[in-house]
Amino acid sequence: MNISELLIKHQVLPGNTKTIDIGCVQLKATRENDGWHLVTTDNCPDDDIKLSDESTLSDFFQTGKSNSLIIAPALPAKPLVFKGTGLNVLPGQTITIFLKIPLAFQIYFSKIQPANLLREISYKRLSNTWFGDPDNGEPAFTLGSEYFLNPEDIKITDLEAICPVNIRNSSNSILMVQRLIIRTEFITLYKNEDKIVTSLVQIDHKGDEEGSSVEYHYSKQYNGEKQEVMAKPRNASGNNLLNIRFHFIRNIYRGEQ
Repeated sequence: MNISELLIKHQVLPGNTKTIDIGCVQLKATRENDGWHLVTTDNCPDDDIKLSDESTLSDFFQTGKSNSLIIAPALPAKPLVFKGTGLNVLPGQTITIFLKIPLAFQIYFSKIQPANLLREISYKRLSNTWFGDPDNGEPAFTLGSEYFLNPEDIKITDLEAICPVNIRNSSNSILMVQRLIIRTEFITLYKNEDKIVTSLVQIDHKGDEEGSSVEYHYSKQYNGEKQEVMAKPRNASGNNLLNIRFHFIRNIYRGEQ
């Protein structure tokens, strides 16, 4: 099932079951008189993708009289940590890199609103990590070290999004991009032709003393002319221009896997 067939309103009459494949997760949705019985299982047991613990479940949801399910894309629920390898930006220089992000999928009944969310499916397990110092850091997912300098070089599936990251080094010393955090709760998903592309992550590094700032916003260059929104940010304030503290970490703290 391709993305256009997946992200529709699925109608299921009481007593019937519809099977929907989301990557290697198979969803069986059975419509009961006043609710839904959802069963998700691993549909590719012999592959090398480790599914999340929540991917294999069987639950009943009392929802009332609605015969429709809607599946919507989303970004992972925790921030993503990119670990750069040999990526350096000299003073006064700017670089744009492109990251590949696996999507999550949210299942709603009737219509897309927070109260109607039944389940969120992660078709691929992301490794847990910790970003920041041991006392004031935060849990996150590891995105890995793969990056691209040209978006045309990226080969993605319908279950992945391209994330453009623009980094400006406004400091007086070379910036070694060893670890940076992508706060997915502020990011919008856009449809640009046949690809899903996130908001532009724009970072201004001002030095170790002053830190860095980050903005998440729409970019006509990367998100397209039409601004076709597929998923709004998890955090509503992400619709506004953000200027929050952002820092590059140059140490891997004890306890990180």
